[in-house]
Amino acid sequence: MSEAKTKNKPDFTQKLTKIILSLSLLYFIWYIVGDRLTPTTDQARVRSFVTPIVPQVAGKISKIHIGGDKIVRKGDLLFEIEATDYQLAVDKAQTDLNLAGQSVGADTASVAAAKANLEKAKANLIEKEANANRIFEVEAQGVVSKAQGDQARSALVGAQQNVLNAQASYEKAQQLLGKKGSENTKIQSALTVLSAAQLDLNRTKVSAPSDGVISYAKVNVGHYAAVGSKIMTFINTEYFWVEASYRENNLGNIKKGDAVDIVLDSSPGEIVTGTVVSIGYGVSFDKSVPGELPTPEKTTGWMREAQRFTVIIKFNSDVNKSFLREGGQADIITYTGDNFILNGLGKISIWLTSKLAYLY
Repeated sequence: MSEAKTKNKPDFTQKLTKIILSLSLLYFIWYIVGDRLTPTTDQARVRSFVTPIVPQVAGKISKIHIGGDKIVRKGDLLFEIEATDYQLAVDKAQTDLNLAGQSVGADTASVAAAKANLEKAKANLIEKEANANRIFEVEAQGVVSKAQGDQARSALVGAQQNVLNAQASYEKAQQLLGKKGSENTKIQSALTVLSAAQLDLNRTKVSAPSDGVISYAKVNVGHYAAVGSKIMTFINTEYFWVEASYRENNLGNIKKGDAVDIVLDSSPGEIVTGTVVSIGYGVSFDKSVPGELPTPEKTTGWMREAQRFTVIIKFNSDVNKSFLREGGQADIITYTGDNFILNGLGKISIWLTSKLAYLY
């Protein structure tokens, strides 16, 4: 009896060993084939548009309306910059515009006066010409002396010169006046300065560019905000996508439009779907400095590390945006074809991954 039991033990061990080896072989084959047809990656990040909130005018922050990690809507006021100086600039520009209007009015009066002087000079010239012509006629007959004729000629030349001077004064007054009304250059210049001052005044109030979240910001009232300095960080909550890093040997069959399953660390146990949008065509690797010899890369083990490329994935409509956060991690599997067996095994694999997500 004991001998029979002894004979059965090796048989059971052998069978178990064969089963384990067979399963290992099947797993190895599935891993090799699946790595090409249903590639997976655990190096994926949820991304969104991240915008630094920077002031376009400088000054001390007078009010903060939204603190860090707060949901905001498009147009919500975030903070204000002390506006006293900018309001004074607007007031000064408005005063300059009024003065420009008065100056244009004065220039208009000058044009009218110059025009009147020109007409008066022309009338005087006509009178002088008529008088001189009469003197020239009697001078030719010897009735008046040549001296009187010369006097008439001198008066005629003076009248002609007065007309030229009056014409020049009239043209100069017109140039100083420029165009009439709001098209006048003085008015236009004053309006431009006023518009710039009003724009700067409006920029003392900084608002949210769209719906999103304001991240934690270590600023307080009294902080001096320089032009272009980052005060807050805005994260857009309307658009999210995934940047997944796949090994180079995973990319052979991935193409635009392939379906993917996504497990978000923020939502363990759930699987959301997505679609491949684009596959990266390059990475940065050259660390050499121009003018210096290149430095060869050093390997850290007996196998070199696989190069990874970024694949952009968009979420389908089944995603709950409340689980999406900039920089959140995810596991992804891509289905590159219609192979029922491999896709089925991939579905099982990503389902197990979603359950294991509770552990990390």
